[in-house]
Amino acid sequence: MSSVSIPGSKSVTNRALLLAALAPGISHLQGGLEAEDTRWMREALRGLGIPVVEEAGTWRIQGGGQPRAQGPLWLGASGTTLRFLLPWLALRAEGPVRLEGDPRLFERPLGPLLDPLEALGARWSADGSGAWLQPSPLPPRRLDLRVDARLSSQFLSGLALAAAGLPEPSLLTWEEVASSSYLTLTTQWLRRFGSGAILASGQWRIPGGSLQPRDLVLPGDWSGAAAFLAAAAATGRRLRVGPLDPDDAQGDRAMVAILEAAGCAVRWNDAQTLDVQGPLQRGLDADLTDCPDLGPVLAALAALAPAPSELRGLHTLPLKECDRLDASAELVRWLGGQAEVIGDHTLRIAPGKALTDRIAFNPRNDHRMAFAAAVGGLRWGGELLDPHCVAKTFPNFWEVWRGMLGC
Repeated sequence: MSSVSIPGSKSVTNRALLLAALAPGISHLQGGLEAEDTRWMREALRGLGIPVVEEAGTWRIQGGGQPRAQGPLWLGASGTTLRFLLPWLALRAEGPVRLEGDPRLFERPLGPLLDPLEALGARWSADGSGAWLQPSPLPPRRLDLRVDARLSSQFLSGLALAAAGLPEPSLLTWEEVASSSYLTLTTQWLRRFGSGAILASGQWRIPGGSLQPRDLVLPGDWSGAAAFLAAAAATGRRLRVGPLDPDDAQGDRAMVAILEAAGCAVRWNDAQTLDVQGPLQRGLDADLTDCPDLGPVLAALAALAPAPSELRGLHTLPLKECDRLDASAELVRWLGGQAEVIGDHTLRIAPGKALTDRIAFNPRNDHRMAFAAAVGGLRWGGELLDPHCVAKTFPNFWEVWRGMLGC
């Protein structure tokens, strides 16, 4: 049996970094993800005058200060960094803030987040290389906002994180939300920093002025684990994967139930490691509304399954780092399978046979498409363009992947 070590969670790391910056006092974070997305968050906080010091594998954050940009902030392609920082800066920054990053970052939807912030007096001016943010001239003491969260739960999470740093209690409401599991994740980490946030159907109550500094160990990344769990399902090998938390609110924890439903054997070896053994006994049948990041890896796995599969709840995939719905269908066909996209939310996949003389697969500079291509290549190989795009969230992915394969 091979053992695989998974890095820290990007989703948790960027939430914890911002909460530590908001909480007055000194926080220490261990186990955070060392990758591009989290590096841009740490550098942005430093660029805003928030001390973030790395000490022997621990990040020391001095929180509670008012953000003031010392120059342009480079955010790379990190959607969480932009969408989490934006509300805080719009409400609390001292002076204008210049935000820059990869072009795709500013092509992804922001309007539903900007609308309530501009109603509070903030101003956003985008150009060819980024945008200027003028913060609200009268920072509110609380928020009472109705938010259009159909395109991304990150709009609500960003506002909730900012609201926790205001002096009075806030209320956020909505009718529909994409990937609601991420709201549960944000609530979990608000509470770990002392906030008694209460999440209910269509509303979020966030107490003000209650954040406290913390010393915390951050959990492993279920999204990063997904490709390795899929590898066990595709090949029949037995893998031990960790560290993972069975009680973590990360939505991609659903990978366990999806594989079990398809006939894989899954059990917890201890509180932090998961044993998985394939092969798949049937096709995949899954609603990924609350865990859409699993879509590409599961599409690749479906192309190797013994029967047709259907993946639903994929309507946010076209809005990711690339159009992951289209790219996932392309990957299935590259693997010799058949892929039918139904509307903007469902992918039906039939496995096929190996194709000869394939050109290299293009992951479109998207780390999750590269992970998916690695899974797809387990059976018939294939070349991958730009394999280094995995650095966004899992810089040593290929080293760990080769170790799993015994290469």
